[in-house]
Amino acid sequence: MRSKKYVAVFLLFLLILTSTLSYVNASIDMPSLVKIGLFYGSSSLPSYSLSSVSGFKLGANDNSGNIRYIYNIASSSVQVMKDDNFYLQEGNFQDQATAESEQSKISTSIPNSIVGYDSGFHIYIGPYSNQSDANSAMKSLIAKFPDIKIVSPNKNIVIAVNGKIVFLYAESNTFYLMNLTGDSPISINGKRYRGYFEFIRQQGSDMTAINVLPLEEYLYGVVPAEMPASWNIEALKAQAVAARTYAVYNLGKYSKYGFDLTNDINCQAYNGFDGENPNSTKAVNDTKGVIAVYDGKPIEAIFHSHSGGYTEDSENVYSNSVPYLRGVEDKYVFGYNESLDNWSVNVTTDSIEQKLKSRGVDIGHVINVKVTDKSWTGRAIQVTIYGDKGNYILNKNDIRSFFNLKSTMITISSNGVNSDSEAYILSQQGVVKKSLPNLSVISANGLKTVGSGDIYVLGRSGTAKISGQKVPSASYTINGSGFGHGVGLSQYGARGMADHGYNYIDILKYYYKGIDVYDTINNKAL
Repeated sequence: MRSKKYVAVFLLFLLILTSTLSYVNASIDMPSLVKIGLFYGSSSLPSYSLSSVSGFKLGANDNSGNIRYIYNIASSSVQVMKDDNFYLQEGNFQDQATAESEQSKISTSIPNSIVGYDSGFHIYIGPYSNQSDANSAMKSLIAKFPDIKIVSPNKNIVIAVNGKIVFLYAESNTFYLMNLTGDSPISINGKRYRGYFEFIRQQGSDMTAINVLPLEEYLYGVVPAEMPASWNIEALKAQAVAARTYAVYNLGKYSKYGFDLTNDINCQAYNGFDGENPNSTKAVNDTKGVIAVYDGKPIEAIFHSHSGGYTEDSENVYSNSVPYLRGVEDKYVFGYNESLDNWSVNVTTDSIEQKLKSRGVDIGHVINVKVTDKSWTGRAIQVTIYGDKGNYILNKNDIRSFFNLKSTMITISSNGVNSDSEAYILSQQGVVKKSLPNLSVISANGLKTVGSGDIYVLGRSGTAKISGQKVPSASYTINGSGFGHGVGLSQYGARGMADHGYNYIDILKYYYKGIDVYDTINNKAL
């Protein structure tokens, strides 16, 4: 009987314990490293200037996901450049020291010789701007170097020190540059970053420059770029978790370019080592490995600056209805930034017509602009531009981009008399044009103000009707509140919640409905 009693007590204790814990069935692979595209596409460059207090080591991909180190440069400053010249290649050496020793021997007679790498170390002679010059040089050297051959421009990348080329990399279109020793930040074009760099010669463009670093260190440069570091630590923690979750959810988004995420508004802002702040770093460290999950998977943790009073349902901004991206009242958002709490923009009919024409749309002269549909939060989701030849409808986020607005939490009012009619009267001053609400007539019942409808006059031919004409407004005032798309976490709202005593978990669960805040290191919900 005693043993049964102990078993019962143990089961009761277990029941109490499990009732106080929250379990999440999540299987999440957290990346150890992330690749951030700093210069890519139209922003890519033909050369980059880098500096490191320890010098550099160069690496190549071993085709199994690892980096093999191939060359060391003691100089603290180098220039990485794409190279489209011809070279002559001579010799095949096992290591850097042997290749450099051979190059030193011939440098007096052949000063334009350097060490290079293409699945092995070689001596390269050049550069030559065309194949004819390379052929002529090869003929003069073939007696001394029987194995000499021409290397055509393809994917070459060269390293220069103080303007002089010291190394040529020709194995593939990708190579790596990192600290020779230690883990101090590396500067690229004057801005410092943690981790190391990967350079890719993309087909038909300049070199893509990628910053490779641990996920948590990446967040050190993201959080203060997205939220002022002086804000309440709980708001900063909420931002850190949102940014970490966003990165994990979007990992590999730009894989076709060779990296995971960008450092700009296409993903989330990232300012590297020079943008870090101790307060933001603490928020990242205090939430290390923590992400927001829904149904056991990382959420698309999008965020914005200021909701204007209500966040928005995802389908009212984008195309899909997402269960955790539901609009909520954002009552603590106001009082921190007057320029975002309330603002106004004035637009002219001329500017509207020009924008429509730039889109290939002709609706004639604009005669009115109205918000014709709103979401339950009060955000405009449809604006109609009326013209004398037709109408044009703007939907959702297109409203914001068309008028260059901070948000779509707006109202639109006309500046003018676009509902008035006009009439012409004969007075002592001659024929005068009058807006009908300002026109009064003497009738049997005394002085009467004429409305904006039709009026009748008595002439020699009897009674004639004068139809009122609509006079379109020359401009419109758009009054608004907030900044951003309005979906997900509201940054100013998170600040307000934190200042009112809520912690980062409260904040995240308020703006992302039905989620769990999950510690991936200890595999538990918080």
